[in-house]
Amino acid sequence: MTTTVIDVKTHNVITTIPVGDNVVSAQPIFTPDGKLAYIANNDLETVSVIDVKTHSVIATVQVGENPELVNFTPDGKLAYVINERGNSVSVIDVKTHSVIATVQVGEEPRDVAFTPDGKFAYVANMDENTVSIIDVKTHSVIASVQVLDEPRTVTLTPDGKLVYVTNRNEDPGLISVIDVKTHSVIATVQTAGDSRDVAFTPDGKLAYVTNRLFNNNIVSVIDVKTHSVIATVQVGEEPRTVTLTPDGKLAYVANRDDVSVSVIDVKTHSVITTVRVGEEPGVIAFTPDGKLAYIINRDDDPGTVSVIDVTTHSVITTIQVGENPGVVAFTPDGKLAYVVEGSS
Repeated sequence: MTTTVIDVKTHNVITTIPVGDNVVSAQPIFTPDGKLAYIANNDLETVSVIDVKTHSVIATVQVGENPELVNFTPDGKLAYVINERGNSVSVIDVKTHSVIATVQVGEEPRDVAFTPDGKFAYVANMDENTVSIIDVKTHSVIASVQVLDEPRTVTLTPDGKLVYVTNRNEDPGLISVIDVKTHSVIATVQTAGDSRDVAFTPDGKLAYVTNRLFNNNIVSVIDVKTHSVIATVQVGEEPRTVTLTPDGKLAYVANRDDVSVSVIDVKTHSVITTVRVGEEPGVIAFTPDGKLAYIINRDDDPGTVSVIDVTTHSVITTIQVGENPGVVAFTPDGKLAYVVEGSS
């Protein structure tokens, strides 16, 4: 497997970096300063550390069984690696590229997110129906919060006060809302079913949630203050991911079985256009200036990335990458895009 490096100005592939077989989610793969990229290699039980300036692997870190994804503390000093079958989190010191702690969590951890102050990490344990709360200073689990069936993602509000947990196997869809201060579930929000992804507006007032249940392909809009659904937006078939533009004015929804992206006006909660892309669109990322959106098309052969002009909502180019692209992410300066291959 490889990681493809794209020059955002020219939309050209400038190099490919050999790594292992990856299973990645829509987590940041770059350190906050943009100097390094961390790629979890599911098959090798390692993490590849890439120097972004030289596009070379400078270190390989042995972690736990079936590493799924990587996320960084807000200060960029630590990387947390979710080991799905190891039921653990490997904590890597980014300065030394070495594991300094291994934290046992619940069964089949699938996602991790940090509070903005970097004090706590929240880990969704899908087979145990819990969320583990880790004290980042002591690398210890300080609480385990019972949620509903198959928690898959954890997403914090921008102010860090609440955690939204998607429970994928609930019908109707249910979002567990955890209060960070008390480490307890304070609300359960009912959506259309099979909640997949959550994105908050920059002001933290609204949450957009993708739902897929039979032919009910909608995005639920939640008022974060009242924990209630205030609008539902019909989108394409099997919506998976939702990502907001940096200014929070638009939400882009990848419709996996509809080869399209629905563009929602956040002010009116309505679809203003539908953009045709490639087969099985997945992760969406915006350039930091919000002018372009990159969407991976996982089932194209080989994989591709559709580049959308956000002003015109049109595909301006399609970039061929490796097979089964799993995620796309931009360096903080917006000059490079990394496309990481996933497992088949």
